[in-house]
Amino acid sequence: MTETSKMKTSEPVKDSVSIQITKIPAGKESIRKSVLATFVAALGPLSFGFSLSFSSPVLVDLEESTTEIPSLRFNSEEASWFSSLVTLGAMFGSVIGGWTIDHFGRKGAIMACTVPFELGYLLIAFARNHEMLYAGRVISGVASGMVSLAVPVYIAEIVPARLRGTLGSINQQAITLGLLLCCVMGALVDWRWLAIIGAMPSVFLIIFMLAMPETPRWCLGKNRRTEALAALRWLRGPEADIDQECFAIQETLDLKESMSWRSWLSPAILKPLVISIGLMFVQQFSGVNAVVFNAASIFKLAGFDNAKLVSISIGLMQCVGTVLGCLAMDRAGRRILLWTMALAMFVAHAGLGIFFQIYIPPEKDPGNITSTAASSVGSSLSHSVEASKISWLSILCLVLYNLAFAVAWGPVPWLAMSELFPLRARGPASSIAVLSNWLLAFAVTKTYHSMSSNLGMQGTYWFYAGCCLFGFVFVFLLMPETKGKTLEEIVAMFDRGKQGYARIG
Repeated sequence: MTETSKMKTSEPVKDSVSIQITKIPAGKESIRKSVLATFVAALGPLSFGFSLSFSSPVLVDLEESTTEIPSLRFNSEEASWFSSLVTLGAMFGSVIGGWTIDHFGRKGAIMACTVPFELGYLLIAFARNHEMLYAGRVISGVASGMVSLAVPVYIAEIVPARLRGTLGSINQQAITLGLLLCCVMGALVDWRWLAIIGAMPSVFLIIFMLAMPETPRWCLGKNRRTEALAALRWLRGPEADIDQECFAIQETLDLKESMSWRSWLSPAILKPLVISIGLMFVQQFSGVNAVVFNAASIFKLAGFDNAKLVSISIGLMQCVGTVLGCLAMDRAGRRILLWTMALAMFVAHAGLGIFFQIYIPPEKDPGNITSTAASSVGSSLSHSVEASKISWLSILCLVLYNLAFAVAWGPVPWLAMSELFPLRARGPASSIAVLSNWLLAFAVTKTYHSMSSNLGMQGTYWFYAGCCLFGFVFVFLLMPETKGKTLEEIVAMFDRGKQGYARIG
């Protein structure tokens, strides 16, 4: 067949595929193995969530005077570093992860993260000094950074478009389960055994991940069509039209195209990058890591004796919220969940600020609660109500915040990161988005104590409330709806040369 005849026969096929790309009969497509691969990969975010919450129960133990090794006891500044070092490690992990998912595949990157997870937790479990504790947090942070990038991309590239919101939310569900597991285990065992428990999920991850396929899109990007077809056949079942899906993916690929600095200024990459970083900014500056890392301490300051057990309620609420988010993601859509939950988080933080403004702080540590400047605001109400009489407000607001965050602002920024970027830029662009997330997480975590000292607890939470309000405006103005669209259609919404895709379905 001549080149001319090839072109004549290929054109109608191309048009046909672009029109029918979202109309693959659902009955012919099996989702069982896609779901299985999603849950196996979710063992990575489970370890990630465990790492995020790890400092909360551990600091309660290491700040006590009964620590078995006095040299391991933390003061407030050392505790702040122990909480925030995981985010520093994650910054390096996000850079490593972006390179790894491009060169060794999404599956390879997920398996590689198990090594730093194991090493980090074992260093903490057998720590004899602060240096070992700090090193363990940095190394486990590297693994968290890698997995926070690789798993959302892996899930987005293996699941059908109609289920990408639901199954993509499993990533956040696993993170919240990790948070809850850490809180529960932290109430039952001491911090050394807690570190050993934290090392276990990654062992199962590397074992089960061996049987999972690489993503078809990565295989096609590396010109491995046979491997891509085998992966699609495994994921979609023998009756699915995998040739059609494979061709649809290939249409968006240009194997000879390389990334240049000018490419980053094209709308297909720059717009998704701005949106992704903006979502990450609001996710972190809504104060989530300050709440998670310091959940036990917050309840202790509010006058609750068993801070570890109370913080379990936070994990339970996040799990419930994430389940609701999974169910609503592909029904309500990403946009409406984001802006409504931004308003709910605004109300929750405003309420927390009111609580810390009017309650009477514990006599033993009044200096940590407010600043002179903050106390001058509303002096007639400032610290005029006993904590026991208004403790319900702090619980209600923290529950509302965690529920709202888990429904939308936990899963959607990670899901958007895995959806919005074209394949050629998915590795480096996702790496930039994740790096920005961890930089922001470090800033929030490290500044939490200084902000609470200078602005007061009330001023700190009112600041976070303002950031949530900004998130509402950002989503309302800039965030597109991606519900039900294939990855190729989403890319085409930003690519002026492929606007035909935006009119499909």
